[in-house]
Amino acid sequence: MEQWYYFLRSPLDDLDTSIQELVYRSFYQFVYRDIYFIVRDHALTEDIIQDAFMKAITKGPEMRSDVNIPAWIKQLTRNTALDYVRKLKRNRQITEESFVNNYEAAINEVSAASEARDRNELLYQAMDELPADYRVSLFLFYIEGKSYREICQELNVKESVLTQRLARARKKLLKHFLQKWTDDNG
Repeated sequence: MEQWYYFLRSPLDDLDTSIQELVYRSFYQFVYRDIYFIVRDHALTEDIIQDAFMKAITKGPEMRSDVNIPAWIKQLTRNTALDYVRKLKRNRQITEESFVNNYEAAINEVSAASEARDRNELLYQAMDELPADYRVSLFLFYIEGKSYREICQELNVKESVLTQRLARARKKLLKHFLQKWTDDNG
């Protein structure tokens, strides 16, 4: 278990500045990939991480148990990211283009060493082409392992809407993936 998790339990002002920096850098590295996967924007990801960190250091000392600190951190940052997405959508400040960034720029060093790696790269590229609602729903269900009920509560949608959204997302993802797979291997 990482030590920095436990520093979130103490008031940050009581810690040495070098430990404060270590805690923030560790927090940043721990959650960056998950948040970037949701919003696909580096600057927005950094804003969300800062906001989530402030929430974590405020609520951390109130925690009663050390048992699930990593899960608590992930949940806190993911909820913060989803709140940002909802807020920005509500304000009509997000365009689809801001969500659909080039997958290659995010990964930088993907090698084509094995077929599994190629398949994963194509799968992520296909996911990037999906609308944001589909991507978030697939992420919460398949990556985070959330139940339909939990996802419905987080996204504030009915179960019938989520069921239809996931079905359409899987169908579209399969179509995009197969097109990419046959283009690269054909």
